[in-house]
Amino acid sequence: MKNSLHIAVAQTATPPETHDEAIVMVQRALGAAPEAQLIVLPELALCGYGEAERVQRLAVEKDSAFIRQVAELARCSGTGLITGYAEQAGHMRYNSAIAIGPDGKVRGNYRKVNLWGPYEKSLFAPGTPSPVMEWDGLKLGLLICYDLEFAEAARDLVLRGADTLIVISATSRPYSMVPDVLVPARGYENGCHVVYANVVGRDAAFNFIGMSRITAPDGSILARADDQGAAIISAEVKRATVDAWRAGHDYLADRRSDIYRLS
Repeated sequence: MKNSLHIAVAQTATPPETHDEAIVMVQRALGAAPEAQLIVLPELALCGYGEAERVQRLAVEKDSAFIRQVAELARCSGTGLITGYAEQAGHMRYNSAIAIGPDGKVRGNYRKVNLWGPYEKSLFAPGTPSPVMEWDGLKLGLLICYDLEFAEAARDLVLRGADTLIVISATSRPYSMVPDVLVPARGYENGCHVVYANVVGRDAAFNFIGMSRITAPDGSILARADDQGAAIISAEVKRATVDAWRAGHDYLADRRSDIYRLS
């Protein structure tokens, strides 16, 4: 087991209008980070966030020909991929994240639990908690945007073994405190890495702030993007870093689960 992973974040700026445009976006992201073993794209990256009609039109089933085409891109590049998309499941629609291994096989699919505001609640049904996925000796858990603002969502994943939180997001102005404060805080209080992939720029009524980042268990920033445009950032994420931090800051062991609990 390697117990480390070179992760890149593609901070995207222009939403695709068609599936063909989404394929080009994924190809460019994979090509822009040839050293990465896993690349992470933002919330609803394959359809864009801001226009309800576009979200509905580009929604697909997780085993659709389009998702298989995305998976084939990952396989051909030998790079893992986690990206947001609008998932159609019968008459239900979900704000989802799909995790595809470098072999092109789906390793996990997460449907956003905490939907934000009337816009999302009019488009999507709520999902169930993310699986924790083994990935090169690390254990990854998925969150989507607003999920991060619920401390118990991150804690649940860590209690189930996650040492790295992958957070795909479409955080807009004026919520810069999310990347500035909540991203490092979730890592610090859980002793884990946080990989935060956000959108930047305007899409319909939304003005996304970018500020994607990768943080260490002590809350320090390993890589960051600004709020000015599309970007690629990357960092090495190591299980040894998690173990070293937790050895001196064992918040999980010090929890008073006799007086409070997740339920």
